[in-house]
Amino acid sequence: MVEDTKLDETVQAAEQPAQESTTDREEAAAIRTDQAEGLRSMFGEKTARFVCLGFALDADTAATIAVGTAHALRAQNQRVLLIDEIPLQDRRTLHGLAYPVRYDVSQALENNIPVEQAIHHVDDNLWFAAGLRMTRAYQSRKLRTPNLMQRIAKTQFEFDIVLLATTNPIQGVLRAYAHDRLQLVISAPDEPSQITALEQIRTLSARTEGAKIPVLIVGGHSEEEGRQAFERLQTAAESLLEQPLESMGWIAAVTIPNSTTRMKQPSGLILPATLYAKLAGTTLQLGE
Repeated sequence: MVEDTKLDETVQAAEQPAQESTTDREEAAAIRTDQAEGLRSMFGEKTARFVCLGFALDADTAATIAVGTAHALRAQNQRVLLIDEIPLQDRRTLHGLAYPVRYDVSQALENNIPVEQAIHHVDDNLWFAAGLRMTRAYQSRKLRTPNLMQRIAKTQFEFDIVLLATTNPIQGVLRAYAHDRLQLVISAPDEPSQITALEQIRTLSARTEGAKIPVLIVGGHSEEEGRQAFERLQTAAESLLEQPLESMGWIAAVTIPNSTTRMKQPSGLILPATLYAKLAGTTLQLGE
């Protein structure tokens, strides 16, 4: 066991006070929520999008970015389920999951528990689950159909987006999550991170049928360094894998080099507060 759209408001200027009180802000937030629920009732519930965030970064940075992005999405009135698949043994400073859970998603896909028991309600618009045992369950052939998204569709859960945070995407495991899925590879400019990103692209390319795989570069000294990093990765992917890539841009962050050259692990990052909202926006652009 594991330890545990956006709606535009049009308000007449004459009706707005010079300064909004706390009550005014709360009422405005309630109106936005009611409007969103009204639209969902009128047009029906859309199918949640499943997005695989493949992090070619160190485990601690990846886990931090995943949680921050999920919170940024929920702040945009997106109902988010975050699934953390990043191995605990790879984390050096984050000792444990962001939120306590009693069960793993794999236990639901092995038909040992109802899927509801594997999903933890964190806050308004945010839910959390752990997928730490998914790779092992897949390798031992214990995962059963239907997939996770099909099981969720039969519950009372209503998500807009399901985020999978992983540092090692495996096609068999991804099939156990969802049939239709989007992916985004997130890499730093350093060589170990780029090698890891290329390995992830090789895995994901098995199902793209020539479609471009989106890649986001995070970190480096400048946007130009980020652009060059993407071009290196694109050249390698096209020449070695015949897989085209799509640049989703660059996000600033301070890269922390590895303290030893013997361990070819991706560098860590010092993350700016603006990164999460930008990455949330990039995630929402996928598939559009």
